[in-house]
Amino acid sequence: MEPLAPIPFPPATDAAEDAALNEVDVAIALVAYGAAVRVRIAGLTAAVAEAVAGIAAARAGTMGLRFVVERSPHGATFTVGPRG
Repeated sequence: MEPLAPIPFPPATDAAEDAALNEVDVAIALVAYGAAVRVRIAGLTAAVAEAVAGIAAARAGTMGLRFVVERSPHGATFTVGPRG
């Protein structure tokens, strides 16, 4: 019988996903407070983009901002803004 390994709680999160969500939060703040009309976040890997796109869209939507995901074979780009 193999020894039991502890299960981390809360589960460990991916640093790349956290970084992407932080960038989305900054983009939302810039657009929401009028410092920018639109912010693009480029250079995301496809895996990270898929993992956080839903959360990012929900956060942008609660502030009344558009959120667009553009996918390519090389990765993904998020665009936050404009309003509406």
